[in-house]
Amino acid sequence: MRKLGIQLGLIVFGIALVTAQPLPRRPWLGARLSADPQGGITLNQVVGGTAKAAGLQAQDVLLQINGKTLQDLSEVAPTMAQYTEKQAVTFTIRRAGSQQEIKTTWVGRDRESVSKGTVTYDRVPFKGGQLSVIINKPEGTGKLPAVLFIPGYTCSSVDGLTPDHPYGRVVQAFHNAGFVVVRVEKSGLGDSQNTPDCSTTTLYDEVESFKAGFHKMKSLPYVDTDKLFIFGHSMGGIIAPAISAGEKVRGVMVYGTTAKSWFEYQLEMNRLQLKLAKLPPMEYESKCRIQADIAFEYFIRKKSLEAIAADPEKKAILESDWQYDGKDRIFDRNQEYWRQIQDFPLLDNWKNTTGKVLVLYGESDFQAFSLPDHEQIVQTVNHYHPGNAALLSFPLTDHYFARSGTMQQAYDTFSQGKIQELFQAFNPEVTQKAVAWALALVQS
Repeated sequence: MRKLGIQLGLIVFGIALVTAQPLPRRPWLGARLSADPQGGITLNQVVGGTAKAAGLQAQDVLLQINGKTLQDLSEVAPTMAQYTEKQAVTFTIRRAGSQQEIKTTWVGRDRESVSKGTVTYDRVPFKGGQLSVIINKPEGTGKLPAVLFIPGYTCSSVDGLTPDHPYGRVVQAFHNAGFVVVRVEKSGLGDSQNTPDCSTTTLYDEVESFKAGFHKMKSLPYVDTDKLFIFGHSMGGIIAPAISAGEKVRGVMVYGTTAKSWFEYQLEMNRLQLKLAKLPPMEYESKCRIQADIAFEYFIRKKSLEAIAADPEKKAILESDWQYDGKDRIFDRNQEYWRQIQDFPLLDNWKNTTGKVLVLYGESDFQAFSLPDHEQIVQTVNHYHPGNAALLSFPLTDHYFARSGTMQQAYDTFSQGKIQELFQAFNPEVTQKAVAWALALVQS
């Protein structure tokens, strides 16, 4: 869900497909970043892309891109969005206390490919621009079942997913089982062109973008429109029923989501995660109470973040625990995004979903932690559409599909930044059972 977020012209086997030319590749910096306390952006690790081509190094501090001074981490993506691959770029950096300029050209990500089938890069209109769409099509002729994949809340591209990335594993599992898999980038991400920066968009904007992806999936000439599915992870489990409530779908799968109002969810999540952090008892209780005051003022009284932060004690908690940027963002999204979730008709959407529903729950998930929430989704669907929903639980499995031990062990591994370790601990039972459920519906 959030707080500790993670944070991938065609010939188709006898089917003539007319599709838009791929959008130009946007630059890939190829580095993991953090804000530098002395100003600029620190490169914590260089993994490829433009950073590698330019010879940038870990611990270099990026000060400017083509003369544009970077004062905040949030400025990097919008600045890069002005360019495409192969254009010239000058980085002004600080290395070992000395400032220097490095000239190179922007490098884009390699386009994905698969050994059996095709990967197509297409587009859909959105807010005056174009969202990038990535379509995995397996081998075969005739009409195929299809699934729209909806990721979690973070402003992260779903292009260039590595084979060990949990999202990459989900995509590949359905592709290998004979499903067309459609991914649509969030606004401003991947190769999307002339769309608002993701961090400025709201929840309803995001619903609109994934609806556009769903309609794109329906329009593909090789897709069987009677066999459409949605798979939503985390926040995707809130967006998925917003689509299925108004569309004909064969099935909806969600993993690691909620059924509560966001105010209730945040209070319970804060208590759980502060407990897992093993704070001294009185510090724990004090923080929980301040968190509750902040959440009430923010979600219920609708006070602005700046107004809440006028209290120094609350400002300190906002900055340390809510990733407050001092303006209008928490957890890298704007305050309207989170407020809309509070008032979102989540259970109404589940009530109005007529397709089959599979709710997947990881028992060690310390973010979407509530088994009763997952059970409530099943109960809601089955009350209005008897027998349509089922729940599957996965012992020792966390929010990122990793078999990472107890909830405490999962929290400790994640909070220590051992992301690659979690990737390697992927629990294949999640995708195996989800795919088997969807195939049974396709064959029924």
